[in-house]
Amino acid sequence: MIDSKASHKVTFFKKAGYRFLFLYIVLYIYPYGFEYIQELTTSDISFWKGMTIWFGETVFGWEFNTSNLMNGFDSKYDYSRFTLIAVLSVIGTAIWLFIDTKINVSYTQKLKVLLYTILRYHVALTLIIYGLSKVFMLQFGEMDLNRLEGTIGNQNGMRYLWTFMSYSEFYTKTSGWIEVIGGVFLLFRKTTFIGAFILFIAMANVVLIDIGYDVRVKMFAIHLFLMTLLLLAYDYRRILRFFISNRATKPSELASLFTTKKSKKIGYVLKGVLLTYYVVSCTTHFSDRLENQTTNRYPSLTSYHTVQLFVKNGDTIPLDTSDRVWKTISINGSSYIPETLMITKGGGYGANYSFEADTLAKTLRFHPMRGDTNDVYQFTYKTLADKAYVFEGIHFEDTLWIQTKAKTLKDYQLTSRGIKWITDLE
Repeated sequence: MIDSKASHKVTFFKKAGYRFLFLYIVLYIYPYGFEYIQELTTSDISFWKGMTIWFGETVFGWEFNTSNLMNGFDSKYDYSRFTLIAVLSVIGTAIWLFIDTKINVSYTQKLKVLLYTILRYHVALTLIIYGLSKVFMLQFGEMDLNRLEGTIGNQNGMRYLWTFMSYSEFYTKTSGWIEVIGGVFLLFRKTTFIGAFILFIAMANVVLIDIGYDVRVKMFAIHLFLMTLLLLAYDYRRILRFFISNRATKPSELASLFTTKKSKKIGYVLKGVLLTYYVVSCTTHFSDRLENQTTNRYPSLTSYHTVQLFVKNGDTIPLDTSDRVWKTISINGSSYIPETLMITKGGGYGANYSFEADTLAKTLRFHPMRGDTNDVYQFTYKTLADKAYVFEGIHFEDTLWIQTKAKTLKDYQLTSRGIKWITDLE
């Protein structure tokens, strides 16, 4: 009798658990989790904004900036939505279980298979996207001049991590390939376990890093980590038997969502359409990002200039007495936004400009990247000995003559060395 009750109790909690997890995962993913659907604007199909703000104001007493909710960045909006999802999932589970008592149909196993299918594809498609952004050095960018010139003390933890990741192409690309390979394995039932195992380790590392460096997507990473844990939980008995008890285990395979011959054919068609769309969409998406973030028509101009002499309308202006004087000029200094120029003035104020150059005629023309495109600077430049430059030009009615000392990526110790296998052969 005790065993019967215990068995009944376990069965009830399993039923409740699968229903709660199903509701939470579906509500969590919709629609903000659809990052792999590039053509979708999630705000257009979201029903969360109004109720989440109301919930946060009512339950937590928070005030929200409705024009900038910082959705997806560990914001008050995110925490309110996660809590609301949990509450709705509890209520939904109670209603669902009550309805189950009125119908004599057993479908928990089918629900379990559906839940794991959703988890497999969501985690796989999400982490393949993020893995590829690392493989192509897009997520963190590459080590650039602006990062090299920045000081550690002026960076927050997230920017410091981005600098760390951008330094090593080898490490960043390897971590990206791990996510891609693990994600691809999840797309097939026979390789789901190895894919989940790989991504469990990868996401555990990501979560630790995101927490340790205060990255503003901690809850996003934690959710993905827990999803990989749920996928592994399908085989928890085999894992315990093999890794803890050191005993042999039997092969296991995830059950198929489609069981009949006809439904399996439908499943193959749906999977083919989904993966075809995904491949085409990813190809277009990453082609555009690579074009926008890595194209640099003027690599010979990539340099960081420290102003040594600043002459305006014939008057030499002391560099340490005016916040109007240019202090530095960074050309192609950001790997995220190539073909941009940043001018830093006294007081540390920096402004970004879009530029075009003629490297044969040695002319440079630029205007504010976000602002008045008629606010144009027109310069000629020439190189002197020891990487000195002279820029001469006009801006509206002002004439400017500027002498600088330039540095390139090869002039920094951090970027002048590669991987050394034998350190004393130098």
